[in-house]
Amino acid sequence: MDDLWGYRGKTVVIDGASSGMGLAATKLLLELGADIYALDVNEPPVTVKKYIHTDLGDKSSIDAAVEQLPNEVRALFCCAGLPGAPFPDIDVVMVNFVGHRHLIEKVIPRMNPQEGAIAIISSLAGAMWRFHGLFFQGLLDTADFDEAKAWVQANTAKIKTAQNGVEGGYAFSKECICAYARHKAIELAQKGLRLNVLSPAATETPMFKHFRNQFGDALDQWKVGRFATPEDMARPLVFLNSSMAGYISGQDLMVDNGLSAIMEFAPIAQG
Repeated sequence: MDDLWGYRGKTVVIDGASSGMGLAATKLLLELGADIYALDVNEPPVTVKKYIHTDLGDKSSIDAAVEQLPNEVRALFCCAGLPGAPFPDIDVVMVNFVGHRHLIEKVIPRMNPQEGAIAIISSLAGAMWRFHGLFFQGLLDTADFDEAKAWVQANTAKIKTAQNGVEGGYAFSKECICAYARHKAIELAQKGLRLNVLSPAATETPMFKHFRNQFGDALDQWKVGRFATPEDMARPLVFLNSSMAGYISGQDLMVDNGLSAIMEFAPIAQG
């Protein structure tokens, strides 16, 4: 049955593989027989095909990592990220969006047409991207990593106010991911490649403590029954790049135990 997934003996690249959702996805992909190239600033605690030290905030680090990848890549999983506070907004946007965009663009030429797939983790915090284009469109319009970095450095105030200051660079970066992926999927469809987004609800990863420090007990309002586990997110993430999802592209899969539905219909129920 694992042949349905389409990973056995195939090259899979996953960043953020050392912890959280990335590690949970790595473990599942190993069970499915993938040859995993793990990109991270820390070495993962599991045995992979190759670990490559990679800093997504550093263009030269990303370029060097891609040069060590095989010529044919079956799937790319983008899982690394910074949570916002206590990290500066500039670093958060560079790692969460700019670095990932650069990595994706560099890996695409190595992807197998008609089989290659990319999945990137966003967040429910990026769900309002359709309404905030005036804030992030300038960044999406940048041509490359260096131009994007200059834009981020010049627009820190705009980044901070994109959602009235709530979550600052974190929400901004996640909105950028959703908007970029939706548009990029159109181009990739012509090449036989797929690109999808996974938007998790609050998940108990190592990053979770930073959200708790930032929001305190208010974080509990985003919980439906319980907070998610990394495994709750790894399973649908691995599905999105699998052969079973071979006709799915350009989608943003919200994995939230019904939270988005509750939020959507709450005003109706209260009215």
